[in-house]
Amino acid sequence: MKRMRMAVVGCGHLGAIHARLLAMRPDAELVAVVDPLAESRDRVATAHGCRAVAEPRDLVGIVDAAVVAAPTGLHTGVSLPLLEAGIDLLVEKPIAAGVEDARAIVIAGRRHGRTVAVGHVERFNPAWQAAAARVADATVVEAVRTAPFTFRSLDVGVVHDLMIHDIDLVLSLDPGRLERVEARGIAATGGFEDAARARLVFSSGLVADLTASRISPAARRTVSIWSDAALVHCDLTAKTVETVSASAGVRSGSFSAAAVPPGDRGAMKDRFFTDILPLETVTVADANAIACEHDDFLAAIRERRAPLVTAAAGAAAVEIAARVLDALECTRFGRGGSATSAAPTPTVQHRKAG
Repeated sequence: MKRMRMAVVGCGHLGAIHARLLAMRPDAELVAVVDPLAESRDRVATAHGCRAVAEPRDLVGIVDAAVVAAPTGLHTGVSLPLLEAGIDLLVEKPIAAGVEDARAIVIAGRRHGRTVAVGHVERFNPAWQAAAARVADATVVEAVRTAPFTFRSLDVGVVHDLMIHDIDLVLSLDPGRLERVEARGIAATGGFEDAARARLVFSSGLVADLTASRISPAARRTVSIWSDAALVHCDLTAKTVETVSASAGVRSGSFSAAAVPPGDRGAMKDRFFTDILPLETVTVADANAIACEHDDFLAAIRERRAPLVTAAAGAAAVEIAARVLDALECTRFGRGGSATSAAPTPTVQHRKAG
């Protein structure tokens, strides 16, 4: 198999991870890493024995594909010339800082016939994949994503930093058109919103309640999905999936809790999640989701097919995030009142540091 000549643009925390994983692949050759900071690019290049270059334009003619892990505000300026030069791209999430920039990448990918994947890595989480396979026609999604404060990504709020992961997961369930948004937020660290809760109501009837916080003492990543056939709870970190389904008696309507004789209720309570609403708990095999993302991206190029997370899907997540920010009512934590001077207005560009 011919090895794909690869580069990584952006040598921050995430870019360094991409470079390390690509350098280990038998089907890819990490040719170069790009960063305007000499110290950053030289460190990663030395670790993997590849070129260190300062500008993305230096990749033209020497690579077939690249990962764009630069700050989000730079994604469009980096991506458009590379696509025009015939280079396929995996662009880290979010695909761009704003809706128009995201659409520009989508259009450029189509115009130049290039593969463009977006790094919504939770789509490759084996726990999410197992959970989504157990639910059809979801009616309710509840996602909670919290993390301690890291002093990273200070030029973006939690909606683009964390919540957008779960926005993408909800959209992957094909919920239809977004019809209504309610959102509340807290600004605690002097900049953008640090915690947010949003309710999204879609034309299919699906209601998604999303909570994201980067000022939580504990990290948590969970998603619960309801449908008429199953209730599924997924712990994305522990890689566990709990599924509650209906027994034949519940499905037929013949079971009635009120009809159970009082003397039998204690024993039936003990067997409730065996006989009435059977509970199945599985721990899925762990996998490196970013490496799986690379698998899909490279296979999409070779097989000339769409990647799992397309540029259009990435742009759709940015559009929903923009709707959330438009609706966001944000307060200053500890002081009360409006935080309009601290929280971004809809006209502010949202960017994520690499």
